[in-house]
Amino acid sequence: MEHAITPEENGSLVNAFHLSMADFQKEANEVNKAEEASCSLQLKNLLLTNLKLLKLNEITNVLLF
Repeated sequence: MEHAITPEENGSLVNAFHLSMADFQKEANEVNKAEEASCSLQLKNLLLTNLKLLKLNEITNVLLF
């Protein structure tokens, strides 16, 4: 199924991508500042990071195709 993206949609997707990247980098910096985290906290952070990367991947795929 194909979907034609209008310039307005493309602009909003680019903005969403940039906002998601900024959030991802901000949270990555916060995690790096944390001293020592428990195993469960590290697992939680890993899962959240994976979800954010999946979201960014979906946005990127929409922008490329």
